[in-house]
Amino acid sequence: MTETTAHTGSTTLPVPAAQAELPRSGWLRVRATDQAMLANIRRQYELELDQQVLHPVYENHFALLPLDLPLPDSPGSGSGDPGTVFTGARILVALNDELLITVEPDHPVEALATAQTRIARLPESATTREALLVIIEGLNDAMQDTVDRISLVLNRLADEAVDSSGGYKIGGRQVGVADIAQTAVSLGGAEELIARTVQGQLMLERVARRVRRSSGHAAQEYSTLLSDIQGGRRHARFQHAKVRNIQQSLMTTLDLKQNQIIKVFTVVTAVFTPPTLIAAYYGQNFANMPELALPWGEWFVMGTTAIFALVPLAYIKRKGWLR
Repeated sequence: MTETTAHTGSTTLPVPAAQAELPRSGWLRVRATDQAMLANIRRQYELELDQQVLHPVYENHFALLPLDLPLPDSPGSGSGDPGTVFTGARILVALNDELLITVEPDHPVEALATAQTRIARLPESATTREALLVIIEGLNDAMQDTVDRISLVLNRLADEAVDSSGGYKIGGRQVGVADIAQTAVSLGGAEELIARTVQGQLMLERVARRVRRSSGHAAQEYSTLLSDIQGGRRHARFQHAKVRNIQQSLMTTLDLKQNQIIKVFTVVTAVFTPPTLIAAYYGQNFANMPELALPWGEWFVMGTTAIFALVPLAYIKRKGWLR
């Protein structure tokens, strides 16, 4: 039989999912896929927790507070594609004066496990709003970790952008358009992740503001928590500005490379156009061509062709167009 866990003060109680009497106080953790438990909550608390909640609402004396956060997937992984080291966590919080319910994703959320340990050490007199404060603090710390790891990814991408602007990688291979495009794709993924992070921090802030209104003596702690969340959001926006700067640098480098390619083709055209005209002239089938009778006629044509090829090249080099 599937079981969930109710947390009451410092006590952890196993609660059967189907038709059991659920606790009236403490912290009740439920998996989003546990339909039996959700049905039991619907029967006993008259709460629909399997619905899509997009913004805070009130239902049957409970405040329903949705959270959608990009959290670190595997600790210690700070490189690679940004989209592969973070997992979205949808959490629905239901709160009243006696009971706190969290509907969580199937994959484990480390921040909630840490919060569970901290809540177990709270005094028996702790309220649900004080328990929720610990949970939001843990989730905010995880979001800060997300931003820090995004920063590490961006540092690597910034190094790649520097390689691109220099023209060569460390191994000596020239940086091509494909390398720049791959870096740009990674930057796009990082930008999307930062946007989701800022959105998650805004949701955390909205939940904290809602709960602070009725948190009594914990209002000051919630105000401090709001300051921490806002500071984390400023850090995330700084990372977003860094993404934009790197993207601008890459686009400038790409434009320079494209201009360089066009310049090479222009120089080649300028150098080979005069010899092509000479070859076209002497390729005509005229009845009388005096140069054909000259013993040094071939050398004359070859020398003329070389002169007309080198003169445009010397002019272009003198103007500095080859740099």
